[in-house]
Amino acid sequence: MTELASTMTPAEIATQAAHAIRVLNDLTHGGGELSNSGDVRAIVASLELIGQDLPQLYEQLARFLVIQHEDGQLAHEDGQDLDHSVTEVIEALTAAGQAADMMTAALGEARRATNGLTVPR
Repeated sequence: MTELASTMTPAEIATQAAHAIRVLNDLTHGGGELSNSGDVRAIVASLELIGQDLPQLYEQLARFLVIQHEDGQLAHEDGQDLDHSVTEVIEALTAAGQAADMMTAALGEARRATNGLTVPR
């Protein structure tokens, strides 16, 4: 377990990850803090790594909800059909995992395409 994982909850880490993406957007707006195509390649490679791990995370979240539901640990505050709600969440997480796989593949293509980009001499 990393030091970060031992001092923060999963929800806190997810909040930090979302914040990091917002900051990255701010820093790269209009070219901002980018200095060359190597920066683009490095950022795309890091985003590709994130994408590779997202399907597993989504699956783990879905599995947690299934276990909580089976153990009677969940209720729906509006009195709506709990089975239906849990199924909807699981289907959405599955779709997100598939989308993350597609995003990761596209980022891999983008990263490979940046390999030939250089600054003209």
